[in-house]
Amino acid sequence: MSQADQKIKMIGQMAQEAGLIEDPQWLDRLNEPVPLWVVLDILLRWIDRAETNGGPYD
Repeated sequence: MSQADQKIKMIGQMAQEAGLIEDPQWLDRLNEPVPLWVVLDILLRWIDRAETNGGPYD
């Protein structure tokens, strides 16, 4: 397995562990093109998790 393939596999596993990828079959298809709506859905989920709950920081 090349270094690039290892990096792609690692990114897929991290995305799955973070809950960004729910379908484990995607891990076998990481080099395939993805529709834009899928990318946007993942990014929106990430943004929702990164936003605060509206509470104070301190």
